[in-house]
Amino acid sequence: MKLADYVTLSRVVVTPIVMICWNLGPTHWHWIGLIIFIVAALTDFADGRLARRAAQTTRLGAYLDPLADKILVLGASLALISQGRLSIWIVFILLLRELAIMGLRSVLPSDTTMAASYAAKWKTTAQLVALGASAVLSGWVPDALWAVAISLTIWTGGEYFYHYWPEI
Repeated sequence: MKLADYVTLSRVVVTPIVMICWNLGPTHWHWIGLIIFIVAALTDFADGRLARRAAQTTRLGAYLDPLADKILVLGASLALISQGRLSIWIVFILLLRELAIMGLRSVLPSDTTMAASYAAKWKTTAQLVALGASAVLSGWVPDALWAVAISLTIWTGGEYFYHYWPEI
């Protein structure tokens, strides 16, 4: 394993800590969880750049990076659902898209690489921002951020199917 792989794994390790902080009663714990969550989200940008700059990209890293993103997003989502700060239907859409893309990947020819699109990277960013906002804010701001995140989630899911369906 390379340094970038450890940075990626750090997202997985801190996800339960964020979930615990967001489920503790006093509001200051929500803010502490948000700070940890922001640092974890920033590792999503750092690990890939670190690997490319050091010419240390690995197959393990290519597999772990999207998995770590999903663990962070879904773990944080579950914590917010339990607090009544996030609707379960939002998480249902996120999960449905991820399962559909996983299914698509599983039926593609083995020599087909399905790299993350730029829109999918924006989708992840939008989801992370919406999650962070939902942890400490209420009202129209998190709702507007989720509208953007869900739109990108659906758009990128369709984009992958449009692009890769002929490969099947």
